[in-house]
Amino acid sequence: MTDDLEDIEDQTIEDLNELCLRGHNFSHCRFECDLSELRFDGILDSCVFKDCNLSLTSFQDAMLQGVSFESSKLVGVDFTRCNTLGLGISFEQCLLRSCNFNFMELKKTRFKDCEIIETDFIGSNLAESNFIGSSFSSVSFNNTNLSKAKFNGAHGYAINPLNNNIKNATFSLPDAVALLECMGIKLV
Repeated sequence: MTDDLEDIEDQTIEDLNELCLRGHNFSHCRFECDLSELRFDGILDSCVFKDCNLSLTSFQDAMLQGVSFESSKLVGVDFTRCNTLGLGISFEQCLLRSCNFNFMELKKTRFKDCEIIETDFIGSNLAESNFIGSSFSSVSFNNTNLSKAKFNGAHGYAINPLNNNIKNATFSLPDAVALLECMGIKLV
């Protein structure tokens, strides 16, 4: 599938007027541009997306290995469609809105200082993941492994400890009180 694609290495890509993403593998590249509604279908290895608009971007069948998203906007991205072989992604200071991470193996994934809205993590393995400083709104965690995850300084999450594994996860007060709300417990 991706063996016949052209390789692009060690490039900073700021303008896509002359570059078609389909049919290319990218290694050690830095993207700093609007990638909305485009499709990647090759291998992205050790790439950085910085200050990018990735609204409705498709990673269907793409392999994301060591890919970092920094200060970028990701709206409507369905990560469940990417090739999960060697999957390695991280997010820092990103807006993630209406993204899908359901039933994915995302152990040790970093979502640091992100704004996460209307995004689904149902059935995912997020053990040892880092959500430090992130804000949540209408995010679905159900049957999710959050063991040893870090939620220090995070707020707005609604995690039911009865149907999610939160063993040895860390949370900060006062937001950790939200873990009791699903059980009908009120602190006064």
